Amino acid sequence: MKRTILLLICLLLCGSAALAEYTLPIDLSGGKKPAEDAFLSDTLYEDESIRVEIQTTVYKKTNCYLAYIHIKDPSQLRTAAAYAFDRDQTAPPDAIAKRVNAVLAIGGDYCSYQLQAGSYLIRQGQMYANKPLRRRDVLLIDDQGDFIIIEPYKNGEPKEFSDDVGNIVNSFNFGPGLVIDGKRLDPEYAADFNFAVEKHRRCAICQVEKGKLDYICIVTDGSKECPDGGLTMQDLADFVMSLGVQNAYNLDGGNSTVMLFGGEKVNAIGQGYLRPISDIIYFATAVPEK
Repeated sequence: MKRTILLLICLLLCGSAALAEYTLPIDLSGGKKPAEDAFLSDTLYEDESIRVEIQTTVYKKTNCYLAYIHIKDPSQLRTAAAYAFDRDQTAPPDAIAKRVNAVLAIGGDYCSYQLQAGSYLIRQGQMYANKPLRRRDVLLIDDQGDFIIIEPYKNGEPKEFSDDVGNIVNSFNFGPGLVIDGKRLDPEYAADFNFAVEKHRRCAICQVEKGKLDYICIVTDGSKECPDGGLTMQDLADFVMSLGVQNAYNLDGGNSTVMLFGGEKVNAIGQGYLRPISDIIYFATAVPEK
């Protein structure tokens, strides 16, 4: 009996150690440095803690770039600022991504603007603002890596965030929510958001299913790259809905639209210019450098 108990304790400890092996600190530090030999091709990175695969498709005459990501631990989904989240400064996104050792990075929500305009802003576990704007959807990412999209004033009454969420690691204030708990964006509600009826470059992040660490990051080209291209907000909502994701959220697009894989730009290849931005969302490896 004692031997059985000791064996069970040993197995539990070994399991805990295995999980801890892939945990990154919830702070402003970056991830581990990606291994060069884990870049298996121009579109695939895979090691013991993360898998990222880039795919491309065309939707409504528009080039769409999708990064399918699986991570072992929620801490590998992170965000980083150009310099600091409480400073109104920008930097080239590739420089931010390189500093934090991002395997895959996309633009965030222009957090320095959100901080000034009014937002519910938490980054890497630290709160910077608690003033959500009317009719501005907020994406919350908790310590389990789950997405919760909240519409604070959709029905005219403020929403108490604590009623619905646990420990929040990151929040974003661009919006709108494109898919919320499997339901597609309301066309009338979308009209208030971020040039919704115009065709633009777009950027979105999705969680495939709550409780699972599978995500899709999406960026699209615009009319400059694709004649008659560019997506409205409704087009983007239709596209992400077709992917079968449970939650999807619109991020800063237009000239800020960027996807970086191993530090190299994936979208709008012909456009060499990278617009300085205030923040990125990124996925990092948790495997220590050998």
